[in-house]
Amino acid sequence: MSALLLFIAPEDRLAGWWQIDDGAVVARGGPADPLPSPVPARVIAVAPAAAVAIHGAELAGLAPAQARAAARLLVAETSLAPIETQHVAVGEADGGDRPVAVVDTARMTAWLEALGRHGLDPEAVLPAPLVLPRPAHGYVRAEIGAETVLRSATTGFAEDRELAPLILGDAPVVETDGEAALLAALAAPVLDLRQGAFARRRRLRIDWAHVRRLAWTGVAVATVTLLIGLVEIARFEAAADRALAEAAAMAAAAAPGASPAMLEARLAALRGGGLGFTATAGALVAAMQATPNVELAALDFASDGLLRATILAPGAADVEALRTRLRGAGLTVEATPFQSEQGRIRGELRISGQ
Repeated sequence: MSALLLFIAPEDRLAGWWQIDDGAVVARGGPADPLPSPVPARVIAVAPAAAVAIHGAELAGLAPAQARAAARLLVAETSLAPIETQHVAVGEADGGDRPVAVVDTARMTAWLEALGRHGLDPEAVLPAPLVLPRPAHGYVRAEIGAETVLRSATTGFAEDRELAPLILGDAPVVETDGEAALLAALAAPVLDLRQGAFARRRRLRIDWAHVRRLAWTGVAVATVTLLIGLVEIARFEAAADRALAEAAAMAAAAAPGASPAMLEARLAALRGGGLGFTATAGALVAAMQATPNVELAALDFASDGLLRATILAPGAADVEALRTRLRGAGLTVEATPFQSEQGRIRGELRISGQ
């Protein structure tokens, strides 16, 4: 496995780098030294211990997003800085608790921008204290980058000569190899600061060969669809030609020398104008059946399609109900004045259709 390990200085800049191959450091460089060419696909950065606060919290069993939310609440109760300015990351469960790292959001942004100026976008940013093995008791100490780093079971920090004796007290301190610890941590990082808002965005890789295959598939589908459409059009045209031929044959058999158009005109003349007698009279009968106590006294159909119906009804409301039903059937209805006749009214409806 090949990787590039970057060290971030407490001044928020690139402090140096290691090139790792097959679990061993094969090249080292400072901030002014050129990076390996080509840069390994795996790039990991180590954040300075002085900039990261490490805690332990009992968050086992929670999903990553839930664990981060719970950790923010715990940090808000103890942090002197506003929680809105702090980036909180949660690591993997180790026994009954999980490591929590807190770093100023502005510093996290500055680190990524500094590395970006070198054309680097690390897949992970590891807090320096958490690359050391977790001791069961006391502390472990190692040189990580330009810092001396200490880690206990619940915390980790950069060693300060004046404050360290007060913090360590009589607790045992075990020296360990920082390089070996770093190489071991790369295989299984305990905590990555690139979470939440700082999670690395995945770059979209376009498989152009797959795109070309999809394009050719689309062309083939479009071509087949067009051919199917052309075949359907040809079938419809053939069916229409057959129908016209059959109509011409029927016209010749029914009236020698007559065309289908002539037969259609003759049929219209026999049917009558408008919708014809059958359709218009049928609509009238249906409307009368739905209107109680309305009777038909006389009926006349003119060649222009006008149906004149003489109606007997108990009152004007019944006549209006009949007219409404006829209009609902799509007919035009005009009424002559109705006259009283033996306790009923009598009048004429003039009904026509389109």
